Order: sequence, then C-alpha cells, then structure tokens
Amino acid sequence: MADKPRTLIISSVDPTKGTGTVALNFYNALRKGGFEVDFLTKYPVPAHPEFLHVFPEKMGRILTGINQKSVDMGLYLGQQGNHAFDYGRENEPPVPTWLVTRKIRKRYDVVYIVFWYQLLSYQTIRAIYRKLHCQIHLRCPDNQPIAGGCHFIGACPRVAAGCGQCPGLGPQAPEDFTAFNIEYRRKALKKVKPIIYGNTHMQMIYRNTALLKDYPRLETVYPLVDNAFFHPLDQTEAGRSLGIDVQGRFVLFFGCTILDEERKGMRHLIHALELFRDTLSPQEHSRVLLILAGNHTESIQPLLPFESQALGYIPFDKLPAAYAAADAFLCPSTDDAGPSMVNQSLSCGTPVVAFSIGTALDMVKGHDTGYCAALCDDEDFAHGINLIYRSSPEQAAQRRAACRNIALSKTSEEGFLRGFMEVYQRYRKKSLSLRV
Repeated sequence: MADKPRTLIISSVDPTKGTGTVALNFYNALRKGGFEVDFLTKYPVPAHPEFLHVFPEKMGRILTGINQKSVDMGLYLGQQGNHAFDYGRENEPPVPTWLVTRKIRKRYDVVYIVFWYQLLSYQTIRAIYRKLHCQIHLRCPDNQPIAGGCHFIGACPRVAAGCGQCPGLGPQAPEDFTAFNIEYRRKALKKVKPIIYGNTHMQMIYRNTALLKDYPRLETVYPLVDNAFFHPLDQTEAGRSLGIDVQGRFVLFFGCTILDEERKGMRHLIHALELFRDTLSPQEHSRVLLILAGNHTESIQPLLPFESQALGYIPFDKLPAAYAAADAFLCPSTDDAGPSMVNQSLSCGTPVVAFSIGTALDMVKGHDTGYCAALCDDEDFAHGINLIYRSSPEQAAQRRAACRNIALSKTSEEGFLRGFMEVYQRYRKKSLSLRV
C-alpha cells in the first residue's frame, strides 16, 4: 500500500487480556502490513517491552490501590444504576493530559484510539491534536465518547436532548456535569474533526444523539479478529480438551454475568432457555448441555433448566476450544456495541444466537450464521435456539462454513487494512483540498 500512514495506537487497557486484545490485533495487522506503528497504553506490557506506557509498573500498583480506596469511599463515580461513569467533567481527565502527551515523541499521520477508559478525555484528545495536527480515529467500544459521560446510554432520552438532568447521577449528585461535557465535546469535535468508527448498531445510536446527529465524519467498520487463532476445531476434540464429553449432545455455550447487570441479559437468557425447554420431549431435553464461562456461575447455574457444566474463568488460549465445542454461542446482551465474543465464535465456525444489536446486526442477521432475535424478545430468542437445534447435519455444516466465511471476509487483517487505508486516504484528500 502506497503512502502508509505512521500510526500511534492508544489503548488504556491491557492489550494481552480479554477485550483489550482488540487493540493488539490492530497493532499486529498494521505491522504485518508494513506500517510504521507504535502502541501507547497506561502501564507496561511485559510481553511487549517496545510499547510506550504512561506510568511505570510500580506507580501503576500505587495508583490502582488509591483508585480502589476511592471506590470503597464512594469518591469514584463508577456504576450508578444502569449507567457507568469513568470521570466527571471533560476538562478534568482521569489522567493529567501532560502525562499522556509527553510520551508522544514522534510525528504521526494517524492516532488510532481504541479504549480510553481511565486514561483519556476529550481534553486529552484536543491536546494530542494540538501537538500532532494529524488524523484522530476513534473506535467506540461503548457509548462513553458520544454521551455526557456514561458508558452505556441504554434508552436514556437525555442523550438526544444534549444530556443534563442525568438519571444516572440522581438528585443527590452535587453537580450534573453531563450537559457541560456535551458542549465541551461539541467544541472539541469542531477543532479536532476526529473520524468516529462504529458498526451499524452504533451508527444508529450516533444519529439519535444531540452530539453526533449531524456529524459528517462517521464511518462504518467491522471488527478485527485474529482468524488464525480463532479457527474451527473438531468438536469432539475441542470438548475433550476442556474435560467435556460433547458426543451426542446439543451444546450451548455462553458467558455468565451477574443477574443485576441488566444490559448483559442473563434474565432474558434464562427465560429463553425455559421456553426452549418447553418445546422439547424428555429425550430431547436430556441431549442439551450448557457450557458456562465466567466468574458468576454459582448464582446462575441453579436457575438453568438444563444440565450444565461451569468452566469458570477461561484462559484466553482456551477460548477457541470453548466455541468449537458448542453447537451455538448464546449472546443475550441487550445494550452492547459488540461483544467481541460474537465475532470470535463466528471465526471458530460456531453459529450465534443474539438479540438484534451490536455486531450481530452486521455479522449474523441475514447471513445464515445463526439467528438475530427481536430485542428483549425472549420467545424469539428461544425460537433461534430451536432453529439451530432442529437443523439437519447438512444445514449445520453449511451454517458453520458460512460463519467462517463471513469472519474471513469481514474481520480479517486484510479487510481491516483495506478499510483503514480507504478512510485515511479519503480524509487526507479532503484535508489537502482544504489547504489548497
């Protein structure tokens, strides 16, 4: 590719763990594509000593301890009902701006921001732009960059009105900073003109916010998955590697979260599984096996209407086997830009049953890679499970192939690089024409 932009990736979370690996995938893809790329994160990454970091390891441990004490004392905003806040006013970022910008010692053509939780605010982004005067690309794994401060806006009507009177802060809050943040962000967007990425689900949310309803630099992109790591495996062997006998069973895999985290949809899933059970004969019921992953299985397992096996926290290197061992991955989230597990499952050739939100709108709906149920419709979700269950062996094989094919076509490194360059070149030409 000609004129490959020098790129700095910024991500606040550990790029070797969980969802943080999304940013590492971008880094690896750019490197393989021959780009000059650096990575800036909050703390050192032992596996990647070349990565830039804001704080040394010792300081990181001290700050983590201070932050935990703040949480215990109620000083940190944290979770407020269905809302989650990282910081208050936009001009008071979680990490002082100069601590971030002093680590940027090169010239870059693109700053690619993936996660900014507990690291950046729009003030920091403005400072980075003033220093580099380059393209700023924002990926939004949650709603934080587009609302007045919270990560998940749900059905909150205040976002369309420009925030203020935030129900997440409540009347006891000493100050409602959300309207101030929207105005601050509007001015920052005018100055910085960042390119804001999002899937189809996120694009619909953007256009219903006061901040972005008329914003011209919105781009639809697909996620990037390491399709060499997440790949199809023999189902029986995959199950055996996890200590599970899947032969002759209909296996459903999902990740457990606490029941009270409404947006993760555990209550919807339990009800949908009950509805699915009611469609089965006793013999069919005995075939179904649920595989649970996560740290909250002890509260969920007694409520499940099928035999289940809890795996607890699954190490990242075991995730491909967990997907491959299943006949379907169940994603009951009702408010999520992703989640990344949907894309990982498809890359492993495992169909997905999900509600019609997030990445499922692009990767599942209309592609015979699973089933997209109407949002919060438990009966429709149960219908999707039953659809997978009633499939013939030939239909199941075709669906697994479709899952892998869509992963390779939409979430591959080649697809990411192609889309990245198309966006970069398009806005570069616009910038050059403005200068002329």
